[in-house]
This record gives sequence, structure tokens and C-alpha cells, in this order.
Amino acid sequence: MLYILISWVYIFITTLNFGFLFKKIFGIKSYNFTIHHILGLFLYTITITLFSFFYRIHYEFYLGILIINLFSIYHFKKDIKQHVLNLVQSIKSLHYNYRILLISLCIITLAQSATKPYLIDNESYYIQTIKWVNEYGLVKGLANLHMFFGFYSGWHILQSGFNFPFINDLFNDLNGYLLIFYSVFAFQKLDGFKKSKIKADLFIGSVLIFSLFFMQFINAPSPDLAIFLISQIVFYLFLVEGTNMKADNFLILLCFILFLCFIKVTAVALVIIPIYIFIKNYTSLKKDLLKCTILCSVLLLFFLIKNLIITGYLIYPFDVFNINVDWKQPKELIDLYKHGTFITAFDNVEVDHLNLFERFFAWLNTAKLHGVFNKLYILLLFLFPIIIYRSKQKLEIGIVYFLAVLQLIIVWNSSAQYRYYFGFLIFLFVFGMVSILKTKRVFNIMITLSIYACLIPLIFNISIKTLSSNAFAMELSQFKLSNIIIPEGKSKYNIQFTKESINGFNYNSPDDTMFFWGTGNGELPCVNKKQLEYIKTYYHYTPTLRSGKLKDGFKSVKTNF
Repeated sequence: MLYILISWVYIFITTLNFGFLFKKIFGIKSYNFTIHHILGLFLYTITITLFSFFYRIHYEFYLGILIINLFSIYHFKKDIKQHVLNLVQSIKSLHYNYRILLISLCIITLAQSATKPYLIDNESYYIQTIKWVNEYGLVKGLANLHMFFGFYSGWHILQSGFNFPFINDLFNDLNGYLLIFYSVFAFQKLDGFKKSKIKADLFIGSVLIFSLFFMQFINAPSPDLAIFLISQIVFYLFLVEGTNMKADNFLILLCFILFLCFIKVTAVALVIIPIYIFIKNYTSLKKDLLKCTILCSVLLLFFLIKNLIITGYLIYPFDVFNINVDWKQPKELIDLYKHGTFITAFDNVEVDHLNLFERFFAWLNTAKLHGVFNKLYILLLFLFPIIIYRSKQKLEIGIVYFLAVLQLIIVWNSSAQYRYYFGFLIFLFVFGMVSILKTKRVFNIMITLSIYACLIPLIFNISIKTLSSNAFAMELSQFKLSNIIIPEGKSKYNIQFTKESINGFNYNSPDDTMFFWGTGNGELPCVNKKQLEYIKTYYHYTPTLRSGKLKDGFKSVKTNF
């Protein structure tokens, strides 16, 4: 916990400084703590991504950031002092119960961040993609080594700038920090609801009723948590400002949505919000057209370059705007990945033989937690028009509802897993409850119960067999006394790795206890031998180095049998 707390102080200082830099560049005058630091994360992600195109994110990069931080602290010293004073004052001014809840959530989040990572995707590609950026930057054709490496989230690129790879191998704790500064925003708005009576204030604070669920995402650098939380702030800004949005808040909204799309392209449906607002308010917003164009162009360019470097495709996994490069991932392997992610939404049951109607009911009745969320989402989509009809903000809420439907259509054609629509599920569920109950007391009780329920899996050994059918995700992580100082490692598995060789280069393979796609925290390059042999046998491709050096990347070569 102590180590993580120190790393969070570094993240705080860095996002504080980059937040000031971003607002200075684009003339934004927002003073909200949480919004400021998300803007800082946004600019820092752009900075890391640009650097990673050419070089690794290692001590050289951190040294450069240290210089920027020192310069910014000196240049913005008055603003920084005021920012910190405002933060302290805003926390002091919270109602006593909210202060206790906020402090409790911070301590629980810190403890949870120090436990072993729970998410299975952490073991297949989170650890490894971050490690590649730290050691080599973005590597050409990395998706040829492991198909999952092709989906290189901007959140993982961002995490590479906060994990101090030259010091130790313990830090992957950006998500815990994100949850804490979202919670500050949430409690501020909850506390202000008594005076404002703005339904959106009660909504954004009441999102914390999902605290127990969020906790399972914070001890690994999952991009999903960033989508869940930042999207709620997007909805909040949209509800508060409406379609007649002021220039500063429009730029903030645009930055947040661009950030979400760079973190995970499945958030693309959200771009309809700023497009609609800009068209409707063209006269008042046209003076910011250049700023908006620069932001959108930079993020789009970086997104395309990132994809091209890693996979050989501009819009991975779609073969559009074809560019011929020697590291381009074979289409057969893309089809394998797309099919695999598609049937994951159906509990890995083949559904190709089913018609659309049968597939929908198979998806709806998926086992355990997946099936629960699928049913809940459809129920919310069915009932929410009643909320829209009774609301005074029919247009704004109707647009979010339309996007929730659109999101299901988008993910249904790729992989209709609940985490791809869960941000919308949170909005529909919480805003629907706020609209019906209309009293803060009920939500205060629910938030309190959810926050303190987070202690149960930290203290007791909890099996979740009733919630998950994944054999590698049956137990939540417990807190150990040693974690008060030193957190657990990046991987939840203590496994052995063996040196293997293929096409003239050596790689590390986890032992047989690791699942098929698993890589764990093996030294680079790391990939599961079972995976390579399967692809070689059934698809006749094997990875090979493009040159004699890892930094030059990988390509797939066709085997003779």
C-alpha cells in the first residue's frame, strides 16, 4: 500500500502539471479537480504515444517527464497552490458522512490495488503489452506474436508511463487512482444535490452503488474501468449543459470522448454527442473549430499509426485502406480472433448454425453473471422510454438512450460481452432509479453498503463459482499484512517459464498450468507454446523476427505443412 501510495503521488503531480499545460494550450478554464486530472491524463497519453512511436518508455522518458514536471511546478506554482487548497477545502466542506465514506473508499481502494490482479485478461495481454512499450516502444507486427497484442489500448500505453520499469516490477495501479478521483467528483455532486436539486448531480454520485463491482477492475490496468467511469462524466456534462453547451465544456466533452475512443474503440458511438452539439451550436462554437480539428486529427492520426505499427492495418481488425507492409497480420488469424471473441459472448458455445432470433436467446440466457447483465440491459432498454417520457430533458436523455441501443448493435456484430456496453448499463440503471426514487437517502444507504461490502472479499476467501464459469477466475484476491508496504506482483500466477525456440528466435513459454492464451509476467518475448503449435497446425502460420532484433518486430510466415 505504501509503495502504491507513493506512485499515486507521482501520478497526481504529473496529471496536475499536464492538466495545467493542456488547459493553457487550449484555453480551457475549468477548475474542477477531477476534470483537470482527466485532461492531464489525456495530454500525458498523447505524449507517451508520440514518444513510443520512436523509442521505449523507460528511464529516458521518465527523465524527460521529470524535467517537464519541475518546469511546470515552477511555472504554475500559484495555480498549483490554489488547486490543492481548493481540493482540501472541497473535501473539508463535504458533509461528515461523505468525508468518512470518501476516506473509507480511498483506503479500501489502496488495499485492493495492493492485492493480486483478478482479471484474466491481465494474464493474456495487459502485462505483456505494457512491458513491450516499456522495453521497446510500439513494435511492428507485435500482433503476429500473440493475436491479443493487436488490441493495444491507449490505457496500457498510459500505464507504461506510470509503472517505473527501471525500479521494480510492481506498479500497474492507474485504475485505483482513477476510481479515487472519480469518487471525489461523485461525493462533491452528491453533497451539492441538496441545494442544486439537479437530478444529474444525484445520478453521477449514485454511480458509486457499483463500487463493489468496480473493485474487481482496479488491481489490473483494465481499460474497461476507464470507460465505465469517464463515460458517466460525459453523460453528466451532457445532461447538465444540454445541447446548448458552452465552449469550454464542449472542448472538455470532446476531449473525454476522444480519450475514451483511444482507450477502447468500442466507445465510438459516443462521438455522435459532440457532433450533434457542434452542429446545433455552430454559430457559438465555430470559433473553436481549429482547436477541435487539431484534437480530432491528432487522436485519429495516432490511432491509425498505432494500429499500423502493431498489426499492419489502419483500422484493426478491418482490412480497409489497405497498406502492404511485411508485418501485416494474416487475414486467417484475424478471422480466428474475431470468431473467438464473438463466441466468448456466448460462453464459448458455437452459434454459427443458429439464426439471429436463436442467437439472441442464446446470448440472453448465457450462464451466470453474463446472462444476468444481458437480461438486465435488455430490460432497461425496454423500460427506459418510460423514463424519457416523464423527463424534462427528453432530448438529451433520448440521445443517450439511442446511443445505448446503437452500442448493442455495434458490439453484437463483434463481441456482445457485457463489458462493452456496461457504461451504458450503468447510466440506464442509475438514472432510471434516480428518476423513480428521487430521494438521496436511499442512494446514500446503497452507496454505503456497496463501499463497505468491498471489505468482504479483501478479508475473506470468496468463491464466485455462482457468478463465473471461467475456471481461472473463481476466487477474488485477498489482502495480506505484507501488502501494507509492498503490493503483490503484476500477475496472480506463480508459474515457471521455459525457453523455447521457433524460426530462429527464442521465447519464453509459461508452463502447462497456464490457460491457452495466457502469458503471465514472463520475460520478453513471451507467448504460450500451446498457442503457437495450435496456429501452426490448423492455420499454418508461425511468427518470426523481421530482422535479428526484437525491436524491429515480427511477421507471420507460412509453414510448409
